[in-house]
Amino acid sequence: MIPRQGPAVLLSVALGLSILSTPLAAHVASLTDRQIAAGSPHVVVAVVESARSRWNEQHSLIVTDYSLRVEDWLRGDAPERITLTIPGGTLDGETHDTCVSTPLVDGARYLLYLQELEERLLVPVTGGWQGVFREAPGGFAVHGPGKAEAPVRTAEGGLVEFSEVVRSARELISRVEAEPEPADTAWMERTENPALPAEVYTPVQEAKYVVRSQAVSPLVFEPLSPGSPFSGVDQQMMAYWNLYARDLFRISPDPTPGWATRNGVSEIAGFPSSGELEQQLGHGWSAGALSTTVTFMNSERRIVEADIAWNPAYEWTLDETAATMWLNGQEPPHSFRSSLLKHLGWAWGYLGLYDLFSLSFEDVSRDSVMNVKQPTNTLPLLSAEDAAAARTYYPGRQLRDGLISPYVTLPSPVTPRYVAASPSVSSLRAGGKFDFLSPLTIENPGTESLSQLTVEVYLVPQRFNLARAVLLKRVPVAGSLPSGAAREVALGRVTVPKRTPPGIYSFAFVLKDARDEYQANNRAWSPSPVTLRVTR
Repeated sequence: MIPRQGPAVLLSVALGLSILSTPLAAHVASLTDRQIAAGSPHVVVAVVESARSRWNEQHSLIVTDYSLRVEDWLRGDAPERITLTIPGGTLDGETHDTCVSTPLVDGARYLLYLQELEERLLVPVTGGWQGVFREAPGGFAVHGPGKAEAPVRTAEGGLVEFSEVVRSARELISRVEAEPEPADTAWMERTENPALPAEVYTPVQEAKYVVRSQAVSPLVFEPLSPGSPFSGVDQQMMAYWNLYARDLFRISPDPTPGWATRNGVSEIAGFPSSGELEQQLGHGWSAGALSTTVTFMNSERRIVEADIAWNPAYEWTLDETAATMWLNGQEPPHSFRSSLLKHLGWAWGYLGLYDLFSLSFEDVSRDSVMNVKQPTNTLPLLSAEDAAAARTYYPGRQLRDGLISPYVTLPSPVTPRYVAASPSVSSLRAGGKFDFLSPLTIENPGTESLSQLTVEVYLVPQRFNLARAVLLKRVPVAGSLPSGAAREVALGRVTVPKRTPPGIYSFAFVLKDARDEYQANNRAWSPSPVTLRVTR
C-alpha cells in the first residue's frame, strides 16, 4: 500500500527514530526498510580509504571511485576491498553532478546497502541516499547536502549509536530473509525522493532557499522530439519558470536529433533505455531510479549544461487525475509535468528550502515544488518560495499572481507535513451542515501585493473539472498579502444546498482575483481521498 504519512526511511521502524526523507529535486523511488534490505544483495560496514575522480571511458562524465575496506558483512559475499563508482566529481576545471548521486566522505565509516557490485549502475547504492548511513561522533548520520550530514536522534533527543544501527540492520535482514515480501510488491511504495548534491553545495544564508551552483542564463534546451506523446510539455514548464524569472529557459531554434552529453547543449533527453544511458554516461538505470538530471559546471562552478532523462521502466502520464489518485495496493503513474518542473529547478541550480538537513534540524513550514509530497498532493505548481528564489538569481518581471493550495503545511524537520482541508463528516443529507477540519493556504508568488481576494468553495463531481459544480461558500480574505507571503484561510461551517444532487463529491477551491495575470494556479482540488457523500 502506498504510504500516506511520508516516505519510510531505513531503520526508522526498527529503531523508532524520527528520520525523514530529503525533499530535493532528483527522483529516487521511496523504499521501506524491508524493501531496501530485500533489494540489496550486499550489505556491509565499510571505511572509505580513498576517493579519486576520473573520466569515464567515453570521456563524457566525471565519476568518483571510492575505495572501501569492508569491516563487517551483514549480507552477501563482497570482497574485503571493493570500489564503488558514483557519478560526479571535479577534474580538469570541470565539475559534474547528477541529482541521484550520493558522494561519500574520505575516511568515514558507513553502513551501505549495495546493488550488484559488477554492474555499472547510475545508483549503485540501493535507494540512493536511503541506503547510506555514516558513523558520526557519538552516533550516526543520514546523508545531507554536500558534506554536511544530520545526526540522528531518538524521540527523546538522545544520539543513536552506530553499533545499534548495525545490530538493528542485521536483525532486519534476518527477518526479511525469513519472511520475504512477494516479488510483485518489492518496489511498490514509490514517491519522489531526491538525493543530494555533491560538494558544490553553497547555502544562501540570507534567504529561505538554497541554490547550489547558479546556471548561466539563458539555459537553452533542445526539446523532446515532436513524435513524443509529451512533446510541448517541456516548453510549457519552461515558460512557467520564465513567468517569474524572465528568459531563464529557452528552446533551441535548431535542435539536432539524438542525445549527447558534455557538448555544451542542454537536452530534454526523454526516455533512454538502460543501454542508451550507459552509452552516454557509462552507467545504466538502477532499480528505484525514476529519473535524473546530469549537470556540467565550468571552473567557476556555473552550470553550463543540464541533461534530463526519465527511466522508461516506470509509467509516466500527463493525466494529473491518474497521477494523484489514491490507489489501494497499486502504484499510480508518475506525473511527467511535476517531475519536469522539479528537474528544471535542479537544472538552474535550485535545491529548495535552505534549512534542509541543517545540523540543528530546524523545522520547514513552507511549500516548495522541491518538497517531497505524497502522490495525491503532487501537482506541477511553483510556490511563492520557488518564484522568489528564481527572481533572486535571474532578472524578474513585475507580476500580479496568487496561488491557492488545498492544504496547510505543518512545520516538520526537512519537509512540511501536508494536511488537507477536509470535511468533519464523510456523508450527510442535502441541506445539512459540516465544518472544515483545517484551513487551506493562499500564497503570493508575484511581485505585487494582493488585496480584496475571495476564496470560493465548491462541490464537484469530478476533480480538476468545475462542470456541474455546486457553490458552497464565498470566504472574503481580509487585509493584504505581500509578495512572497503565505496565509492560511479558515473555511468554517458550510451548508450543502438542498438542491444538490445525490452523489460522491470532491472539493474545489477557487481564488478570485480579476486582476491576477496567471489564473492557472488559482484553482485547487482536494486530494482524491477527501470526498463528501451527499444523500437525500
